Amino acid sequence: MSIGPTGGFLTVALMFFTSVAVAASLPVEDGDKTPAAPSAAALARFYPTPLATSPAGVVEDQAVWLAKVQGLVSNAPLWLQQNVLASRTKAEFSANLALLQQMQKGTLEEAGDAVRGLAASGRMAAKDKDPSLGAHSQADLVYTALAPCRIMDTRSATGGGLTGPLTGNQLYALPGYVTAGSNWGSYGGNASSDCGLTDVVKPYIWALAMVITILNPNFDAYLGVSDNASLATVLQNVALNYTHGQGLSTQYITPQVLGNIIYFAMPAGLSANIIFDVVGYFAVSQATALDCMYPTATGATLSGNNFMFLALPACPTGYTRTGAGCHTGNIVFFNEPLQVLSVSSGFMNTPGCLWYNGSGSIEETAHHSESTCCRLPGR
Repeated sequence: MSIGPTGGFLTVALMFFTSVAVAASLPVEDGDKTPAAPSAAALARFYPTPLATSPAGVVEDQAVWLAKVQGLVSNAPLWLQQNVLASRTKAEFSANLALLQQMQKGTLEEAGDAVRGLAASGRMAAKDKDPSLGAHSQADLVYTALAPCRIMDTRSATGGGLTGPLTGNQLYALPGYVTAGSNWGSYGGNASSDCGLTDVVKPYIWALAMVITILNPNFDAYLGVSDNASLATVLQNVALNYTHGQGLSTQYITPQVLGNIIYFAMPAGLSANIIFDVVGYFAVSQATALDCMYPTATGATLSGNNFMFLALPACPTGYTRTGAGCHTGNIVFFNEPLQVLSVSSGFMNTPGCLWYNGSGSIEETAHHSESTCCRLPGR
């Protein structure tokens, strides 16, 4: 399989970790062919058992529900396929379904390791970031899980040229984010939420974790998904192989290295509806600033040829002193702190500031000792 000019290594790695089959149009040795998974149509009698990948608060329509169940069954080992298909009660089916969904979650975690490994090795293409994050910031990718949220359903889309059914040999594009506070309604997705994919997090996202569902494809083929705006390259990055007439779903990690746009396409002659549910994203780690405060103590007037000691203010409960300072308001000749005592040394076992006014008759005012008190946010 040929690889696109940029971000290709990421796509290849993800294909190994997301159970993505080779495109049907590419040559495959007989010994490498995987038998088609049995139909899960009989499991429709257990509809609408909740699915972990269904958008929060949404009861999937039966076609999408069955396509997602078919995807779980198709990616399961043969023995587990047989167990699921042999489910006799809803309770038994729910138990088997929970195991399938746990396996899918584990696959996502393995794919995440692949993403982080490629980032750390420098084999992922560069992406503009906040300069303060440093040149190697992409090596510190973290996964942020989102409540499953629908960002596209071509059956009800009205904008973006995504009104279905979609056709093959055409490059489609869906933005990987929306403005904070807006929604995905015009794309057939959630009409009341931004799904957590906003312009605020957009600069830091390197990949999206999605559940892709296809409905009613008119022949056996595949769906290509990428961040590359080339139709040929998108068709090489296979996310889902499917059988004509059968709905199917898969979990896939879509690179967002070249830009925050999801490009997808099907081979010529295809006709199908497609649904994208986002479940999380991989992004550059954003270090959270410490929660700090600066309590201050004020001293009395210091007359000439005298010393003054001013203890550092105590930190509130939950805060730790991480620094200290000594300040004088009307500094004149010789009116500098004689010694700033560290927290460890102390003066009479008390940390603070010590001044000496050697100016004779001149009085000095506005002495302050200050503590820097910090804690981890939320604590």
